[in-house]
Parts: sequence; structure tokens; C-alpha cells
Amino acid sequence: MNNTHTATAVAAANPREDDEAVRNAPRSWKPFPCLLTRRELQALIAEQLG
Repeated sequence: MNNTHTATAVAAANPREDDEAVRNAPRSWKPFPCLLTRRELQALIAEQLG
């Protein structure tokens, strides 16, 4: 008799997709604005990328 848990076996047989969370988002979801200007965002990105 095999003692493998059923949920574990199903998860192993059907691995999650990387974009699964994005596909399951409700249509009414909208991101919150960060209130930074385009210039400020570009400066932050340039700083992080080096």
C-alpha cells in the first residue's frame, strides 16, 4: 500500500504555473498609484540598476 498523501500526489502531477496568480486576479482589480512622478521613478530604477 502506498502512503503518499493524495494532495501531495496531485500537486506533483500538476505543478503550478508562474503566472497563475495573475490569471486568477479579479477583473475589477487595479493597482494603487505610487504617487511618484515619471522622473522620480526613472531615478529610482537607474539607482537600482546601477
